[in-house]
Amino acid sequence: MVWRSLWRRRARSFLTILGVAIGVAAVVVLGAMAEGLAQGYAGMASDTDLLVMQANVYDITLSALEEDLGSRIAQLPGVRSVSGVIVGLVALEKVPYFFVNGHDPESTSIQRFRIVQGNRLIRPGQMLLGRQAAANLEKSVGDTVRLFGRPFIVVGIYETGQLFEDNGAVISLSDAQRLLKKSHRVSFFEVSLYNLSEVDKAKHLIEELAPGVSVTRASDLADEQQTVETIRGMAWGISMIAILIGGLGMMNTMMMAVFEQTREIGVLRALGWCRPHILRLILGQSVSLGLLGGLFGISMGLGLIWVVNRTPAIASIAPATLRAELLLQGLVMALILGLVGGIYPAWRAASLMPIEALRYEMGAETRREPAWMLHLSMTLRAVWRRRTRSLLTMIGIAIGSALILSLGAITEGSIQQLNAFVSRGGAELVAVQAGVADMGYSVVDERVGRAIAAMPEVAYVSGILWGVSTGEKLPFLFILGIDPADPSLSRYRIVQGRYIMARHEVMLGHTAARNLKKKVGDTIILPGGVYRVVGIFETGTAYEDAAGVIALREAQRAFQKRHQVSLYQIKLRDPSQAQAVRDRIEARLGNEVSVSLSATFGENLTDFQNAQAMMNAVFALALIVGGIVVTNTMMMSVMERTREIGTLRALGWCRARVLWMVLSEALVLSGLAGGIGLLVGFALTRMLQSVPDFGAFLTAVYTPQLVGQSLAIALLLGLAGGLYPAWCAAQLQPVEALRYE
Repeated sequence: MVWRSLWRRRARSFLTILGVAIGVAAVVVLGAMAEGLAQGYAGMASDTDLLVMQANVYDITLSALEEDLGSRIAQLPGVRSVSGVIVGLVALEKVPYFFVNGHDPESTSIQRFRIVQGNRLIRPGQMLLGRQAAANLEKSVGDTVRLFGRPFIVVGIYETGQLFEDNGAVISLSDAQRLLKKSHRVSFFEVSLYNLSEVDKAKHLIEELAPGVSVTRASDLADEQQTVETIRGMAWGISMIAILIGGLGMMNTMMMAVFEQTREIGVLRALGWCRPHILRLILGQSVSLGLLGGLFGISMGLGLIWVVNRTPAIASIAPATLRAELLLQGLVMALILGLVGGIYPAWRAASLMPIEALRYEMGAETRREPAWMLHLSMTLRAVWRRRTRSLLTMIGIAIGSALILSLGAITEGSIQQLNAFVSRGGAELVAVQAGVADMGYSVVDERVGRAIAAMPEVAYVSGILWGVSTGEKLPFLFILGIDPADPSLSRYRIVQGRYIMARHEVMLGHTAARNLKKKVGDTIILPGGVYRVVGIFETGTAYEDAAGVIALREAQRAFQKRHQVSLYQIKLRDPSQAQAVRDRIEARLGNEVSVSLSATFGENLTDFQNAQAMMNAVFALALIVGGIVVTNTMMMSVMERTREIGTLRALGWCRARVLWMVLSEALVLSGLAGGIGLLVGFALTRMLQSVPDFGAFLTAVYTPQLVGQSLAIALLLGLAGGLYPAWCAAQLQPVEALRYE
């Protein structure tokens, strides 16, 4: 009986299964990508015992240690070998985030890259490509790959068994140091011991030798990386949104199933079926839909994983690694959706009295409408008549609309904040490292700054270095390094204390000071050591007010970037010549820096372009699932009003008028949902801004274009979801429709 009921309304069942399947597929593929990233970090040093990296850094790719520390660690008792390694991100033409590993060709660390084609790495200028990277980039032995404009000859193809590493490349340590501007530095050291039972002792000795380092077991690396936790959180957040919208569709479907089977339920009750039997019947249908949706979603997820791992732009940073637990999670989630989505409809069905159920007619009015409802248009009456179904549909659309509004506003706010940051003090231009994969990796030599400052059109340049500090009591803090004598420091308005003047002094933004419960005179541990808070400042820019400012030389020492900055602000003598000066700088120093107008700096960053692409994917997911919910609802509406439509057709209504009647109902639903979505979007943004530490960096800017886009997408959902049901309604023949029960 359960399967017969589902088969009876195949289109509706298929749409419900599809909605659930998309949510399950999101759980599987996004979870697999997060797992691939975690396994990739864990596999970076899988053949070693201990990993030594810089303490309190957000990610291992941002770590920097002096190369000579390796020789001192090698002299400690119990240490068998030490290998320095550099890991960095490089932007390629088709791959925005491409991992490059720097290894000494003679070190033990390079041995895990098993050569399957060509030869091993011998000298600078050569490159080993992972098997998957070679396939994605369509490169083979003898080809050339350019990194930051510098050519590297592919001498071998390797395989490690880790998709993360097999989507990257290996070059010599000296090449990596020059390429990533880490002269005489490494990202971390791999330490092998003679006796594994002495791991804790060796860890203690290394920490005593170099207090500013973090020593961890190689197997624990992934769990200690904030990047992995961030990606995992995002994956679950996006998956839950898709699951929530799919769950609303499930509940909507089961509500309609109960309406359709009302007379059948009355017959069963009259024949002696008790309420638990009816409850199990409806729940059985709901759980069956969930099971089918789960199985279909797993199939979709497996297909998407295949696509992800063959898309260079994604596979290079987060290759999908499938685990059996993920498939089980997806299936359990689908069954829970079926159970939760069917509980209320099942309870409602079990509560029906036999006599009332037997007298029910599908599409007929069983009670007189209130007088005020008669004054409403036919469309509004149809929406109000099935309030529960309309509400569930509107919630599904509103969630997608709210997501678009909230994420769009935060992105726009971030861009405007960044533009305001780089243009403070009247700077017209900003210069960052050319071809950098992410702003956090930008490194510009101070000699470049002096060359720009020497140009006659330039009034002055201000170098700023930024980094990220993290720790047990400090999960996330931006650190800005600025020369205390630099004019740009004056933009930080001191509200307590004074400006930085000496070593180991820090100014905190008022938001950071409040979150960290620090005041003038307190101390704080940062990558460079212990710093004393000498001032609290305020700028009006959210992420600056949630940051700390130390002297430029201190920041260079703390983040191991001596004589380097992250960007240069450029103040011109004649602001009207900004475009001409920009072109001149890039003509002279184009291999070193990329120069943008301050007013459009954020829009040109690869970071925000990649973030926008990711958000577009989230939007598409919300729209697809939301569109399925609307289509399902309108299909139900058409079936429910079949006799009404037949009557209207018999009274002379043409097909176009019937089509518009159904479309207008879908548009009213989506329009109301769009309005609700705006309110939910505002609330969602405020909720994100209230998240400790993370929320302090968020500023939302609601432009008229963004608000209009959110409403327009909601209406588009109604239009797209209503077209097919409206066409079906218009095709109904009067005689057949009037005979429908």
